[in-house]
Amino acid sequence: MQQQFRVILITLIITSFIGIPSVLKAQSNIDSLLEQGQYLTAFEQLNECSQLSSVDCILKKVDLALNYYLNSYYHRAFSFIDLRPGEDLEQLRNEKAFGATPIAFQIDSTLLELQEKFPEDSRITKALGDFYNRIYQDFGERWGLSAEQLLEKSNNYYQEAYSNGVYDYYSLYVLGYYQSLFQNYFEAQNWFLRSLKLRPNEPLTNYSLAVTYLFDGLPQKGVEHATRAFHSYNDSLNKSDAARISGILLLKTNRTQEALSFFQKADSLHAHYRPTLLYLVVASLQLGNDSLIIENGSKALNSDLYAPQVAEELNSLFTKEEKQALLHIIYKRALQDNVNDMEACGNIHFHYGKLLFTEGQKQKAKRMIKKSRENFHVIFDDSHQVFEAIEQTLRHMKEAR
Repeated sequence: MQQQFRVILITLIITSFIGIPSVLKAQSNIDSLLEQGQYLTAFEQLNECSQLSSVDCILKKVDLALNYYLNSYYHRAFSFIDLRPGEDLEQLRNEKAFGATPIAFQIDSTLLELQEKFPEDSRITKALGDFYNRIYQDFGERWGLSAEQLLEKSNNYYQEAYSNGVYDYYSLYVLGYYQSLFQNYFEAQNWFLRSLKLRPNEPLTNYSLAVTYLFDGLPQKGVEHATRAFHSYNDSLNKSDAARISGILLLKTNRTQEALSFFQKADSLHAHYRPTLLYLVVASLQLGNDSLIIENGSKALNSDLYAPQVAEELNSLFTKEEKQALLHIIYKRALQDNVNDMEACGNIHFHYGKLLFTEGQKQKAKRMIKKSRENFHVIFDDSHQVFEAIEQTLRHMKEAR
């Protein structure tokens, strides 16, 4: 009996070790096909896969489907292609090229069925979190569930996987992002910090952590992460956002000259963006450099001469710092430079009048508002809503006497 048991045991051991090379070979073959851009062939082989375990095989299929498709139909069906030399998958996607006949692959139901068979394998749980997060990112509510439902599903699966020791830097980031949506900044910061332990220079995580520190009233902690995000981003738009957040945090810590430098960087990367231009004005006002104040104030105003929000914000900022005289210069120059643009002149006269009124120059203010009305009458008919705003302002000035 003992001899028979030994034979069975030895046979099992030998069989298991014989199987390992074949599994590794199958895995290596799939990876090789992906490296060569043979995505259709790789998916077909995974469909016929018998050497990999069912969990490994399906998780690999999910990864391939979500990351290497040519066309996706709400991530419920996918078409693939074997790239030819010189072809690029992303370029073909942008050109809306067509691959093989779409293959139906209901990832969520497939993973849920797999989870029922292998409830102890938390890789499946994390894959479900990945899937619902990807749906949220790519389709949102167009997929059939609300954004809130998708985020909640993703968060719950990631939480469960984490509790069983399965996570990566991105799942930890998403857990932090979810908490930040509910203004649970302390919890969000803890998740982001865990994520950064795995990938310290990840720009999105550093940026998000910096923002939570800003909202949580801890700007001194946020500066390091905002500047790290700035140095880590490669694309100009995200780099500009990180520079602006760096500047805001530096302003909050009274490092105004450094803040100005970051706002200038942000503007050079993404020109004419209103929030950046207004922060340039704020930093200039705090530094008390009159020429810089006029330069950046003019730049902000000229970025959109027709937008009332810009002039309203300038009135507020300059009044707060008691620098209205410099804003007079900015408005006068803008009127001279745009003398033939009636809409621009109308907008400037209107807000110049409101500024004068706050300074107690009521008669000048009234004349300026009436000049605004004359400008707008050149281009708008009497039914335009701007005239109602002008009349309301004049009535307010009259009542305030």
